[in-house]
Amino acid sequence: MQKLIGITSRVLIENHIEKQFVNTRYLTPLHERGFNTIMLTLSSPNPESIFDLCDGFLVTGGVDLNPETYGENNAGLSKETDDRLDLLDQQVIQYAKSHDKPLLGICRGHQSLNVFMGGSLIQDLNCLDKHHEHITKDHRIHTSKNRLLNLEESVLVNSYHHQAIQKIAPDFDIIAWHEDHTIEAIIHRQLPMMSVQWHPEASPGSPVTKIIFDAFESLFK
Repeated sequence: MQKLIGITSRVLIENHIEKQFVNTRYLTPLHERGFNTIMLTLSSPNPESIFDLCDGFLVTGGVDLNPETYGENNAGLSKETDDRLDLLDQQVIQYAKSHDKPLLGICRGHQSLNVFMGGSLIQDLNCLDKHHEHITKDHRIHTSKNRLLNLEESVLVNSYHHQAIQKIAPDFDIIAWHEDHTIEAIIHRQLPMMSVQWHPEASPGSPVTKIIFDAFESLFK
């Protein structure tokens, strides 16, 4: 029986009309591995009934989280926040935790996983003279051996973020970092949960991308 992956929606405004969407680039590596996919929309009155249909989850990239989700105020550093997105990510992550279901977080999803499992964020890396935005390739990160992602000790990825993990959530290990100490990937010590700060789906031919989605697939075996 094919597995079903629930994917968090994001929001786009066109001609004053709000649309919810999932970027096709997230779907392609899942479909290539035989997964079916379903978009998880905002504000469903009974989201758990939809989550019950899913075998695993992908929490996607997007705008910044509201700092109130990790106990801070927004002094203008967190951009275009949307509490509905935060709620959806929180619901998905807490459901995956309580039902022991595989979850992969990407970019904002990496940050959401950390926050809603008890961690916090740096609201703006640029204020610390750490620049991680709009780097399409050759962003070098370093990794450590771990139980899920069999990456080389040093790999090149992309980078499209201005926020990052500050305090790591309990029971997570840091498995990849940039030379400026920005946390680039984490995994849970027991649960089938992992996340990366970059966008592997944006580099479909990369060996690193294959390793990540193969590792996600392995969580179902």
